[in-house]
Amino acid sequence: MHADAALRAAYAECERLARTHYENFPVASWLVPARMRPHVAALYAFARTADDFADEGRLPDEERLRLLGDWQNRLPGSST
Repeated sequence: MHADAALRAAYAECERLARTHYENFPVASWLVPARMRPHVAALYAFARTADDFADEGRLPDEERLRLLGDWQNRLPGSST
């Protein structure tokens, strides 16, 4: 997949997650200028997923910490 297409697909997936999650992001996103919404949705998707790792479901603490560590390592400049 071409880099531009992959980036568009990634933003689309972040926006899908933001729109379909049970939080109120879809309402709040209308307060953000349209050109900024994909970027805000990407931040929301990253934080929402980290929060889900931390406190959703029935995973043992060790698995939650592993998932959060992996998620942190995906951030540019992260070196844990």
